[in-house]
Amino acid sequence: MSVPESPGFSPPSVPLPQLEAALVGVVALHLSFLPWALGTMHIWSQLMSLGLSALGLLLAVLPRGEGSNPRVTLSHWSRPVLTLMRSPIVWLGLGLLVYVSVQGLNSAWRFAIDANSWWLDEVAHVSWLPSGVDAPFSRSNPWRALTIWGSLGLLLCSVTIGFQRRRSYLTLFIILASNAGLLGLLGLIQRLSAAKGIFWFYVPSNDQFISSFIYPNHAGPYFNLMLALSAGLALRAFDRTQRRLLPRGSATFFVGCATFVAIAIVLSHSRMSIAILLLLMSLMGLAVFWSLIRRRQPGRSRRQFLPLLLVVIGFLAIGVLVVSGSKNRERFIRVASDPSAQTLDRTLLRQAAVDMLGDRWVWGWGAGCFRHAFPLFAQKYPEIYYSRHAGTKYWEHAHCDLLQFPVELGAVGITPVLSILGYSVYQLRRCRFWQNSVSLCIAMGCALVLLHSAVDFVFQNPAVLLTWSLLLLAAIRWKKLDSPLRARRFNQRADVRS
Repeated sequence: MSVPESPGFSPPSVPLPQLEAALVGVVALHLSFLPWALGTMHIWSQLMSLGLSALGLLLAVLPRGEGSNPRVTLSHWSRPVLTLMRSPIVWLGLGLLVYVSVQGLNSAWRFAIDANSWWLDEVAHVSWLPSGVDAPFSRSNPWRALTIWGSLGLLLCSVTIGFQRRRSYLTLFIILASNAGLLGLLGLIQRLSAAKGIFWFYVPSNDQFISSFIYPNHAGPYFNLMLALSAGLALRAFDRTQRRLLPRGSATFFVGCATFVAIAIVLSHSRMSIAILLLLMSLMGLAVFWSLIRRRQPGRSRRQFLPLLLVVIGFLAIGVLVVSGSKNRERFIRVASDPSAQTLDRTLLRQAAVDMLGDRWVWGWGAGCFRHAFPLFAQKYPEIYYSRHAGTKYWEHAHCDLLQFPVELGAVGITPVLSILGYSVYQLRRCRFWQNSVSLCIAMGCALVLLHSAVDFVFQNPAVLLTWSLLLLAAIRWKKLDSPLRARRFNQRADVRS
């Protein structure tokens, strides 16, 4: 399940350099802040996220002398700006940010409102350039989207050039898993105490909140990511325990974090999140079983089957929780008994979004502008346009990120996004991520959350978007830093220097 770590590479006796340790602290604080700040769905939290990302990049680009690590000289990292300039991901991301900026500057419509309704007025613009909607920042517009995506870009750049050692990633992983365990415990206490608000004093617009998330279909994907991370860390700790590199019971903490996270997913009552949870556990069980049968050992200790046993017990326990919970059971029964009626609104919503995409498929409607232009196409479908009570329905998202992003960015704008994803998959394949338990679990979690985004607006939540992107990068970097060949090269440099 995991390859043996090289004991001579980044040994425990060598502390992190001060700048790198400070960067790890800022990134950990940033990623821990995102879910606690109500999923970072409000302006104040998104601006704070941008500020933390900028602070992280500042720490990452500060010059580092060779004395920052007396054991290993990394002159490659003494020029962080040049390192960024050599990365195709950086240029693709920068191109995307410029594209969104042009959409914000070249408005084709202006948002207007009175006491009774709102509408769009067409305004003069450059037709052969990307365009968007001139709407208030508080409602959403390209500049609001640029705030979130800019924060993401700065975060990934700071980690790419600033995290030079496995210990940096391991420290970040442990903090994220611990933070997720606390969030899961919060969700459990909320349900047991029948809390009427988040933190017992903030009453959100959605009464189906869980933990610190307003919307359960945002909490579910985030917790699934954290479950994958916690499971990977538990498998790593168990493997190192078997090789007597860690004391017995080292994996217990991560198993506890994963348990609270899994309970929070079930208590969210999000059907797709629960399905993803069961699928993730099934894949992890298969991975553990495959690693056991591939090990060429004359005899196997019973303890080696403990991870597989825990996965099976966890799977059965979650199944029992889902079946015994009346709300979860009723939701799944309704879908199974009449799937077409339960998904009618979502089906018509996607059809209207497809019509919207076809109208401006080249340049898109503008990042963050889906909600403003969608009524023009939803009115063709009365079932999703008119409310049962009075007035019309207001759809902020397409409930399908794989469709909403092309609608807002167009074919030109979505090309950098797809290129970055394709390059990341290539890097995962190149580093053989399946040979490392942490990278494998993270990759499976990211893949399943991406699958979830096909039926919901998962990545419209900044906490999910930033955490998902960072973990995908970390899965690649962790496996590369865990490479025995890289360890030998670093040790040779250290020997030459000594």
